[in-house]
Amino acid sequence: MRDDDHAAQPELFGARALREWITGEHTEHSRIFLLESGADVSDLDDVAGHDDVVLLPAESAPYDGPAGTARYSGALREVGDELFVGERGVELQDYVAAAFVQIIGPTAVRFFDETSWRAFLDDAELARRTGVFPSALTDPRVLLADRAALVRPDGLEAPSALRLSPDGAVSLGLQGEILGSTADLEALLTVPLPGAAALGGVVPRDVLAADLASREWMARYLGATDLIKMLRLETATAKISGFGWSLIDDGRADAEPLATDPFLLDTDDGFLLADIGSLRRQLLSESTAVVVAATQTSRSTEVAADRVARRLDIATSDARALCREARTALSVHVGTPADARGRTEEVDA
Repeated sequence: MRDDDHAAQPELFGARALREWITGEHTEHSRIFLLESGADVSDLDDVAGHDDVVLLPAESAPYDGPAGTARYSGALREVGDELFVGERGVELQDYVAAAFVQIIGPTAVRFFDETSWRAFLDDAELARRTGVFPSALTDPRVLLADRAALVRPDGLEAPSALRLSPDGAVSLGLQGEILGSTADLEALLTVPLPGAAALGGVVPRDVLAADLASREWMARYLGATDLIKMLRLETATAKISGFGWSLIDDGRADAEPLATDPFLLDTDDGFLLADIGSLRRQLLSESTAVVVAATQTSRSTEVAADRVARRLDIATSDARALCREARTALSVHVGTPADARGRTEEVDA
């Protein structure tokens, strides 16, 4: 795709590509290359393809290859840096500082050192215990850098968000490891790397992987921050299941909800089921909310049905039918065993 193919909305095209490069979550493009000022655009001649995007400094030499392109001004390396695609800009902030500065526009937050990484983990733990979420991650204008690495730290994938520096260095995304030099770029792009490498410039891979392995619920936590943004929730009044609140407190929960499952909430309007993937929302009766809560926090339908039967004082066979109906009608599933790291998610019988 050449510049004239997206001439109608060049700023929007570039802004979307930049967003994917910052977060590492690719929905429209295969790979995104950000060339810093002074980097040689000819290094991409035999590398970038039709499904890729090249983000070029405004003063860079022309790029005539098959990839889509967008011009930018500014930079994204140090705290306070700003990068603009046309009039659309994004500012870079440290994760720790983001909670104390006034957010006035699109802002990317990253971990500049281990202190900010630990602060992120502490905030996530606090949200799990109390339902209090960090303001930096619930503001719709904020993007968390290299978010994909937090969800799939062990997943092996070929590099898809790259930064090319004027000295010829090739690194991963906004804060990742240096992979090598542009002289070996074609070969570097074929080597699968764990997601943790995208944060390797801040925290060693093994440390990050261990931190996230003990917090298998991290993807669910990040999904909850998306939910708050989507619904513009006031967490002081709305409660999210699994984050300081649970509808069923029978001591029999033995699973964590799947990361992609809808969220159960207690709001001023009643119980709500919200899916951040489909954007579907619906109010539930209390009995249906009980079925959802029991199903998502049980490792099997049998356990969920027994819990529902006890809570609603109905026959187990009727409770089992309700659990199956919830799966079909509400896209609710049994959870992942809370004490079995790395196991395949159980199939709902």
